[in-house]
Amino acid sequence: MSTKLQALAQSSSVQKSDSIIIAVSPYVAPYVIQKNDSGIQLEIIKASFKNQGINNISIEYMSNKRAEYQLNNGAIDVAMNHSNFYLPGIYVSKRILNYQNVVISLLKNNYTINSVYDLSEKSILAFQHAPAYLPHSFKLALYKVSSYEEVINQRAQVDHLMKGWVDTIILDKRIFLYYLNEYRQTNETSHVAIHSIFPEAPRPAYFNSKVLQEIFDEGLTNIIENGQYHSILINLEAQYAQNPEVSN
Repeated sequence: MSTKLQALAQSSSVQKSDSIIIAVSPYVAPYVIQKNDSGIQLEIIKASFKNQGINNISIEYMSNKRAEYQLNNGAIDVAMNHSNFYLPGIYVSKRILNYQNVVISLLKNNYTINSVYDLSEKSILAFQHAPAYLPHSFKLALYKVSSYEEVINQRAQVDHLMKGWVDTIILDKRIFLYYLNEYRQTNETSHVAIHSIFPEAPRPAYFNSKVLQEIFDEGLTNIIENGQYHSILINLEAQYAQNPEVSN
């Protein structure tokens, strides 16, 4: 056992539990797929820990907001998302992958959206805590939109857009494609336009143990170098290929 693993084993947080508890949202497929504790991001996290000899991993599903609270209070060990990661005692890992948040509209509406300011007078349904993850200019632009709401369940974003209940939705591109393919199994869908107005967002993991964060980073580096990371990304992404009803 490495020195860091020995320190982790001796820590009070691990003595309370026989497993590392990772909190994830159940509504961010394909990054996390609850029915089999899988998904692109979750498989990378599990592989990084297993590379370091940590196999006792427990997955708990909850909203990002609750995950932040639980991590800050020591009830879990790892959170996949955290909107206020500058808090003392929160340790940020290396980048696991990039999210690409985008604006989606129905193609038939023929919207020109080249910046956040083109969202003026439009209704928006975004993911939970969206302003914390998007550029500051987005928060400023919200003062001129016709309506703005957030949801935890991102499946609902696709449903609302297809039914014409909102003008635009904002979410990660992979998440959108996953839920669009799922939605069309039981519903008619319309062609959509993807407006890529936001920069890619690096996504790390968040810890309340510096030792555990360093162990994770070492495992992540190793699986990138040995090719396991690439295999996970390519194999799982192939299941969520571009959709013919999507216009970029």
